[in-house]
Amino acid sequence: MVETAGGKGVKTVDFERTRFGLIHFSRDGKGIVYPVRENGVDNLWMQLLDGSKGKQITDFTSEHIFDFHWSPDGKQLALVRGHTDADVVLIRDQK
Repeated sequence: MVETAGGKGVKTVDFERTRFGLIHFSRDGKGIVYPVRENGVDNLWMQLLDGSKGKQITDFTSEHIFDFHWSPDGKQLALVRGHTDADVVLIRDQK
């Protein structure tokens, strides 16, 4: 984190889990929230800034999280989720 007034570093936070995507502050400002990908599935993890143990805050069993945002009142969470398909086709010239 960096002070807005002076631009000097205030605190460094180590991610408890491997981050896979965007990070956002929690609505209460006490943590950062970021996607964690395990076994091809994304879930959101909250890492508290006070150094206490983080926690998983979603429990999805499929798909990836592309983006997420809190509602203005902080009571709801909107997510953009989905998957990416890829097909490979081999075409040979048969003469």
